[in-house]
Amino acid sequence: MEREFIGIGMYSINFEFEKAWQELFVLAGKIDPELTLPVNFLNSVHEKDILSNQTRLSHICGFPLVSQFQKKLIPLCTPHFDLDELEGPNYFSYLVVSKASQIDSLKDTQGMVAAINSYDSQSGNNVFRSEIETSKKLGLFNDFYKDIVITGSHKNSVQKIINNEVDIACIDAMSFSYIKRFEPQIIDNLRIIGRSIISPAPPFVTHKDNPVCSSSGLISALNSALKILDQNYKDILNIKRFSFVPLDTYNSLINQRV
Repeated sequence: MEREFIGIGMYSINFEFEKAWQELFVLAGKIDPELTLPVNFLNSVHEKDILSNQTRLSHICGFPLVSQFQKKLIPLCTPHFDLDELEGPNYFSYLVVSKASQIDSLKDTQGMVAAINSYDSQSGNNVFRSEIETSKKLGLFNDFYKDIVITGSHKNSVQKIINNEVDIACIDAMSFSYIKRFEPQIIDNLRIIGRSIISPAPPFVTHKDNPVCSSSGLISALNSALKILDQNYKDILNIKRFSFVPLDTYNSLINQRV
């Protein structure tokens, strides 16, 4: 029998996060054995891994879900992150520059170099583009900047700011808080000059034609697991609870793609 996996690569920035996600899902599986959740984990957000028949449950960005995978994947549950500025199963991004820079606003970055983690990222690219083109009406994103560097991750984008390789990046607020927790010296070199619109947070998804379990069953088990999860793991994940966000809600992200 082939091994089956839960993909936890969305925010697994280090071993501590991987362990916290694993403990949460293992505990949920014990609370409700009928879910038959996999006990193996995959720290990946690569398309081939997400779409693999062996990956039964995966945490992914909402934008590629609706722009690329909505015929193949369906959302099961979405986390409510524990941030002071945030309510519900949502998230947003910070516009981040070097603390040493003279940049005070998004307009100041015209003609500079921007970093995005990937073109199919909601938090690192889609809301960044929307902020320039729709919110601030500063022109076309690709024309606004002298160059746009693809970094592969929010942490890499942050590091490129510190290395003076780029001038600005749009960083997922949860990624920012996770980096701040484990590597505060990195965040100390940065400055927030704004924030994006609020979007539905990254969901856990399963295969549309072969779902791993029901949404309601998984949500109930995960919320019960959060209540009894070791406090250290709970502090790392910084999640209040899980709920269901329908695919139609994620479709709103397409409208932000100007």
